[in-house]
Amino acid sequence: MSDQSDVRGAGSDEHPEAPFRRPVLLVLLAVLLLVEALAVLAIGAWLIAELGLSEPASYATAIALVVLVLAAGVWVLSIAIGVYRLRPWTRGAALTWQILQVIVAICIFQGLFAEPVDGWPLLVVSLLGVALLLSPSVVAATRRQD
Repeated sequence: MSDQSDVRGAGSDEHPEAPFRRPVLLVLLAVLLLVEALAVLAIGAWLIAELGLSEPASYATAIALVVLVLAAGVWVLSIAIGVYRLRPWTRGAALTWQILQVIVAICIFQGLFAEPVDGWPLLVVSLLGVALLLSPSVVAATRRQD
């Protein structure tokens, strides 16, 4: 009967491993995603306030939009927390979110009520997020360790 609970050799004369430091780019990515999540949740709160202040053309559509925006905010918040905790699933989820933001920015540039001034910040933040996601230090830190 061998006890496998002491695999790291805590009772041996080995030196303990140095504490792991998160790469600076990973912390920046987590902060960027946190700011994005808070912005999306703030938009959801604003939509709830607007729903109470003015009558929408369709209550069902307005409520569905509020639910989708709040769900997106919670999703991005969970991605930000996962990035900080070095979860490997976060790279795909964060990349998907950044691509969705790029699509929204392009729609802002070309839409019926086109406002390029509003689209540029969203596009720049999204491209910064993609660059941080694909940086070697972030990829190495969030790589699956099997």
